[in-house]
Amino acid sequence: MASPKADRYTEISQHLIGQAQEELDRGDLIQASEKSWGAVAHSIKTIAQERGWNHGRHDLLGDVVSQIADEWARPDLLTLFSSASILHSNFYEHMLESYLVQAWMNDCKTLIGELEAFRAEPRGRFIPYTRDQQRRLRKLTRSPGPTEDDVSDLPPVNPVPPGGK
Repeated sequence: MASPKADRYTEISQHLIGQAQEELDRGDLIQASEKSWGAVAHSIKTIAQERGWNHGRHDLLGDVVSQIADEWARPDLLTLFSSASILHSNFYEHMLESYLVQAWMNDCKTLIGELEAFRAEPRGRFIPYTRDQQRRLRKLTRSPGPTEDDVSDLPPVNPVPPGGK
């Protein structure tokens, strides 16, 4: 079930991954890394928002990906998510060369595409068998507060620069 907030997360994700490539092409590995991470994070938030899952903390993003990987029997999604996490670390550590940023950015693009495909697929019933799966689902579904579809708390896709119109 699509929601305005989920749709906005998707728009932001697409915008950021485009900016990431532009930053990489300009040689700004730090911004390319962080924008790739941001694009993945917003793509994950799309899925979580539509399912009514919590996604307001960094650790919950990994839980969402883990849940999707379990539901669809796709452990490769965890590897793709790890690439985004490495790029997020690069924002702080400045450790990666451009060919690595490009490789992991490609993984981010793949993950975003996979999450978009999952969004369009009807999902079957998932039964959490392990304690880890049960714990994760409790964490994702417990009530943290309202999950309204108000998009006013999200940034615009194309923000106006300071002092601009």
